[in-house]
Amino acid sequence: MKRKKNSISQIQLFAFIMAIFLGMATFLFPKGSPELFLNQYHHPFFDLFFAIWTHFGDAAILLAILPILALRKLSFAVFMSCAAIVQTILIMVTKHGLFKGMPRPAEYLKGISFYRVSGIELHHWNSFPSGHTATGLMIAASLMIIFRSKKHLHWVFLMAGFMVALSRVYLMQHFFVDIFAGAAIGIVSPWIGRMLYFRFFPGKKLNRSILVYLGFGKSKGIPAPIKNPKVSA
Repeated sequence: MKRKKNSISQIQLFAFIMAIFLGMATFLFPKGSPELFLNQYHHPFFDLFFAIWTHFGDAAILLAILPILALRKLSFAVFMSCAAIVQTILIMVTKHGLFKGMPRPAEYLKGISFYRVSGIELHHWNSFPSGHTATGLMIAASLMIIFRSKKHLHWVFLMAGFMVALSRVYLMQHFFVDIFAGAAIGIVSPWIGRMLYFRFFPGKKLNRSILVYLGFGKSKGIPAPIKNPKVSA
């Protein structure tokens, strides 16, 4: 992983600012009203789509991505691990510390009838912020930094992450303020993770596939040892 000043793109900065702005804008409406408004619009296709897509915010997806990145460059996997650690700490401090026990829509809107997607178990507590959203946006922002030269993919990564966020409200698992806070945490975590990576892993020691370090591949620029050299008389 190379140290470049432009690794944090303007798209990430824009997404972070918008997440903060929209999160603050939610306080202009009575809590629960934007969620109930969205809840009016459902379709079987979107029920299925969001029920599946929401799992891209699961920790299992992160654990599946890390080995794939390590096969390309170990530094990529180490960097995303740093970002994941930062994101986990921020979520633990906020969700399970400062805002522990905040009711989710299923609890806050108890007694109000709303549409429930079949097969989805609704949670009732620890609403703020959305952990799934934070994980989804952390992965997206990390990939944007890793593949900084592939600008055409940045919007794809970002939209994929925000679709995870939207799924949390569509499924009535979170409020909008929860997902915007989770998005801000998810986007900023790789920025901090990147600084930690270069602080603790300076140089280019990890810029090779993990297979090289495990002895299953040859490192570029290092000649293979000569076997059984002949000694001249």
